[in-house]
Amino acid sequence: MTTTEQERPPTHIPWPPLLFAAAVVVGRALDHFAPVSGFQNRFFEIIGGVVIALALANDVWCATTLRRHHTTVLPHRPVSVMVTTGPYRRSRNPIYISELALTLGLALLLGSFWIALSTPMLFLALTKLAIEPEERHLRARFGAAFEAYAAKTPRWL
Repeated sequence: MTTTEQERPPTHIPWPPLLFAAAVVVGRALDHFAPVSGFQNRFFEIIGGVVIALALANDVWCATTLRRHHTTVLPHRPVSVMVTTGPYRRSRNPIYISELALTLGLALLLGSFWIALSTPMLFLALTKLAIEPEERHLRARFGAAFEAYAAKTPRWL
């Protein structure tokens, strides 16, 4: 039995959590070997904590919405339905927005210049390695319905 393009997963590698972990680990390593002073203060720590809390709350909302529609939250598995409600009404990628916010929040909380600097690189890597393959998967699976959704809902915000 051959797998059709509709049944094929967007990718075989769960890029988003790996990219997030890499951004944090590399950032912390650079903090140790090439520290940048003046980035850590109490105000940044508080803002970072708030950003992290909001990112985690959004992740829970996203996961709950996907589970309610009986589809996967795993980025390397094929979806069963196209979800356009909840956080997916405003963004096609609210989980990835949370990951970027979580990365920036950690940078602020930890006073890490290097993790903060990794956030734009994480944005680019998520776009190329996760979002673009997922969009190809959704186009193959849902065709015109995905095109209509993509036309009215921004990729990010």
